[in-house]
Amino acid sequence: MNYQRIYRDMEEVRRRLDRWESTCIHSLERCKYTARDIAHYIGKIKELETLNGKLEQTYLHTKAVNGNKREQWLVNAESLSSTKSTIEDLKKMKQELSARRCEREMIISDQLTGDSDKPDVGFKRGQKEAVAWYNRALGFRIESGHGIKFIFVNVDQICPDREFSFSIRHCRSNDCYSLLDCDPIFEGTEELLDELNRTNDLFKFVRVMRGKFQEHSSKGYKQPASNIKA
Repeated sequence: MNYQRIYRDMEEVRRRLDRWESTCIHSLERCKYTARDIAHYIGKIKELETLNGKLEQTYLHTKAVNGNKREQWLVNAESLSSTKSTIEDLKKMKQELSARRCEREMIISDQLTGDSDKPDVGFKRGQKEAVAWYNRALGFRIESGHGIKFIFVNVDQICPDREFSFSIRHCRSNDCYSLLDCDPIFEGTEELLDELNRTNDLFKFVRVMRGKFQEHSSKGYKQPASNIKA
């Protein structure tokens, strides 16, 4: 037998086994690093999946909020349109009421000056409408004659049917009001009449007189001596 040849073959086998072992060890090291990288990337993937879920929830929430805001915007736009329409209607109503008030003020002024001889049927009808309007709106009635008489009820809480009244007349020659009658009489009518002649605010004078009647009724004043201007 050729022992040398056998020895060489065994050495060759041993070298191959050493190379194979070295290759296996190297491959195992590479596999270990690869497994570590895979585990790292799997963790990253899970983090990205969690982040994606949160982003999806945020998107859905934002979408819902935007939808609610759009609905609210539509409601606000409709409400604004309705408000504008209401404002326009109120402006028209205000203009109509102002025109009616001016018409009724002219009628009352003519009654105060005693100018009631107008043959115009429309004027007489307007006069009746004015009296009815003041009766409904201000809670008193008006009677015309030598001047104009304002009659109040529901002033005395104990006796609501009791009537309180005063009569005034406007003189065009000197542009002054005069108080013809006051029932019951109370102190301070001269000052109120002076203020009326200064301001020419008849409607404020009527409100103040009614307030004075209420004050007179609540305090139970006795009638002082007459201080009516002729």
